[in-house]
Amino acid sequence: MKKEKITILTNEAKVLCLLYKEKLTRAEIAERTGLDYSSVSYITLRLESLDLIRIAESKKIKKGPVEDVYQITEKGIRELKEALNRVWNYMEILLQLREEQTIAISTS
Repeated sequence: MKKEKITILTNEAKVLCLLYKEKLTRAEIAERTGLDYSSVSYITLRLESLDLIRIAESKKIKKGPVEDVYQITEKGIRELKEALNRVWNYMEILLQLREEQTIAISTS
C-alpha cells in the first residue's frame, strides 16, 4: 500500500489550527471557519482517516443529537507545524522577491 503524505489544504489547515487550540464539534468548526457543515464533515473525515485528528468525546447539543468532539493528535500537530513551516518559507521567498523588485524600481 502506498503511504500517503498529506498535502494540507487551506481548509484542512484551518481546522487543524482550531483544534490545536481547543476541542470542537463539527458545528463549532463550521461556525468559526465560515465553512458549511457538509464541508466540515468531509474535512474531519479525511483528517481522521489520516490520524491527524480523533474523536475525544461526544456531547449532547441543545435540542439536537449527540455530536462528536474532535481534538488534534500528535501526528496532526507535527503535520500542522510542517505545513506552517512550508508556508513561512514561501512567505520569506515572496518577501525577498518583493524587496528585490522594490530595489530594482528605486534604482531605475
